[in-house]
Amino acid sequence: MTIESPTIADRPLSGITVIETSSFLTGPFASMMLSDLGADVIKVEPPGGDGFRRFGHNRDGFGASWTNANRGKRSIVIDLKTAEGMARLKHLLTTADVLIENWRPRVSESLGLGEDVVRELNSRLIRLSINGFGKSGALANAPAFDSLIQGRTGIVASEGRNGMPAVTPFNMVDKVTGTFGAQAVLAALYERERTGKGAVIQLPMLDVMGYFNFPDMFQHRTFQNDRSDWKPPASQVLATSDGYVVISPANGQQMSKTLNAIERPEWKEDFKRMPDPVAMANEFFRRVGEVVVQKDTKHWLRVFAEQDVPAAPVFSLDEFLQDGQVAHNRIFSKVDSHIGPIRTARHPAIFDDRLMTARSGPPAIGEHDAEIAPAGGES
Repeated sequence: MTIESPTIADRPLSGITVIETSSFLTGPFASMMLSDLGADVIKVEPPGGDGFRRFGHNRDGFGASWTNANRGKRSIVIDLKTAEGMARLKHLLTTADVLIENWRPRVSESLGLGEDVVRELNSRLIRLSINGFGKSGALANAPAFDSLIQGRTGIVASEGRNGMPAVTPFNMVDKVTGTFGAQAVLAALYERERTGKGAVIQLPMLDVMGYFNFPDMFQHRTFQNDRSDWKPPASQVLATSDGYVVISPANGQQMSKTLNAIERPEWKEDFKRMPDPVAMANEFFRRVGEVVVQKDTKHWLRVFAEQDVPAAPVFSLDEFLQDGQVAHNRIFSKVDSHIGPIRTARHPAIFDDRLMTARSGPPAIGEHDAEIAPAGGES
């Protein structure tokens, strides 16, 4: 089997044009996924560039997070506060397939880009409008960042340790929202094939996290009058003599296999007699941990694999990058950019043995001004 990176014309979304005016991570992450799948993504930046460009760790004005979310796109500079700039954007929208923006609802109206205006420009346009709380209601125009949505949706409270709530790092809400955004755009493109009409997609981050978290975080708020918060741990990080392993014996059979693996089968009867599942799980992991710490990680990974116990090493980011399976799957690759070669991660879906790798590095500010819709509004 030969796995190849396809040319742009071979990708599923070849021929689709996306105009992206968003900043931070939600919209850019959605359009990055569409770019990987073949869409031509045109990033509209204000004079001076997207304010998120230089955020965090950066090199020569290219922030690493911005670079990762914006590779494979083209960049033009448009001042949306001017009549000329707005005319240029509207000209782009007349022939585009998708608009991705993350303005607060009142900003869309103040710019003169309400839903009716955009529909009149292009009835086939699919507009993905990402916001914090929806286009109406008391919080419609409130600021919304990843950590704030985490706070409002129970994540911060659930992730606390030792009585102190904690924010989950690495912008989980932004990336999940971007993923749902890309999914919604794909559904709208499919629907357009049947109806010939575009769509306005509202994607509130609040709604996204309610949907995303519900299957497991709300398992004790699903049935009527069920408010128990007991949650026996199904996974645990255990110290070995030289590192850590994570094990996940999620049922009685796997717990039994774990006890066989650590050569303590006699403990099975002890745990069967424990009526409280939370206390039983805590005691199980305590005892297993006392055994596991006596030998090294390599030993336990081998033994757990032999007994079919769900287990994995606890890798650092560098160890993950160097893992043999990661190399085999060709998850990461390097592309050239204005700041030299950069590492990128491909889209995880493999289409008929074709890898959807990054098409190019991130664009410089306004790099493609000359080739995309000149200031006069004519292509």
